[in-house]
Amino acid sequence: WALVGNIPNVKLDYSTNGGTSYDYAIIASTPGGGLSYAWTIPDTVSINVKVRVSDQTDVTVNDVSNNTFKIQAGFTITSPNGSEVWSVNAAEQITWTKVGTAPSVKLEYSTNGGLDYDKLINASTQNTGTYSWTVPDTISSSCRVKISDTADPSATDASDGNFKIRGSLTLLSPNGAEVWIVGSGHAVTWSKVGAIATVKLEYSMDGGSTYPGLINASVDGSLGTYNWTIPEVITNQARVRISDNSDGTVEDISNNNFFMKGALLLTAPNGAEEWVVSTGRNITWQRTGPIANVRLEYSTDSGGSYPYAIVGSTDALA
Repeated sequence: WALVGNIPNVKLDYSTNGGTSYDYAIIASTPGGGLSYAWTIPDTVSINVKVRVSDQTDVTVNDVSNNTFKIQAGFTITSPNGSEVWSVNAAEQITWTKVGTAPSVKLEYSTNGGLDYDKLINASTQNTGTYSWTVPDTISSSCRVKISDTADPSATDASDGNFKIRGSLTLLSPNGAEVWIVGSGHAVTWSKVGAIATVKLEYSMDGGSTYPGLINASVDGSLGTYNWTIPEVITNQARVRISDNSDGTVEDISNNNFFMKGALLLTAPNGAEEWVVSTGRNITWQRTGPIANVRLEYSTDSGGSYPYAIVGSTDALA
């Protein structure tokens, strides 16, 4: 304040109703010649605050703030505050710290790094410091949350950095122990959560250590199924991986190994033949898949057992 005349002490008080009344004391007496007073702002949140300075001995000698100012609540978003990865439909906790009495707050979020906060979480919720949020289907890697006082939108805070909202994928089949024959058709199936446009399908031959085999680079994610003709690859450690084409971190793989096998069809002898001892006969077969060598054995008990070797290994193409 400025001072004209000899006023030894002044009184400072304030109003929260635009100066209609001055119901709150700042200090009853402080030296008028000091011209300032260090005031610790109290918890009387209002958008219509004015201060009055008056002669301690003559209240008619006074002056008040020309215009109203604000005493605001303060907020600090603690989660999500950057780098979190939250999945669509998951229940996550938005948390914040608060200073000052603000009964209710507004929660909003952005999917463009805070350029705008055009998506509403809750227009008015209790200022408890936490809010349980079911994460919506708005997939983005540039999300932020903003909190504000419902009575004063300029009292606000937002996430310091971006967090991610992502979808999820679950591979249903093949999921382990299936036996799929080379050249046969089988459905790769999956479920998804969130707006995942297209997915990539790959397969592994080494239990998931690597995925060198491409099934399809881009399949409509909403289909949930893709008919796969099993390639000419034989392995007992096959797995399939599905991933979101727009976010490779969103993926799922077969829980366990399945089998990609070749097949053999014996064509002769196949029943009712009469082969004489010491005569030469051709054993014939058909193969499916890259089977290099076969073993031939025979049974004399109608297939109960095969104790007799014909040949331990012979070219499968012979």
